Amino acid sequence: MTTLHVVPIGDQVDHDTSTADVDCVCGPEVRPATQADGSVGWLLVHHSLDGREHASP
Repeated sequence: MTTLHVVPIGDQVDHDTSTADVDCVCGPEVRPATQADGSVGWLLVHHSLDGREHASP
């Protein structure tokens, strides 16, 4: 099974991407991701601690 991490660049903390666990301080969102061969992996979307994903452009 494949696990990929999406991590904010230049965040205030280092995010834990060493395992497929969701033990990171930011509480990443876990999403299933269907791969080209039909198998399902996991996408862990980490949240920034400065809240930039909630800011309007």
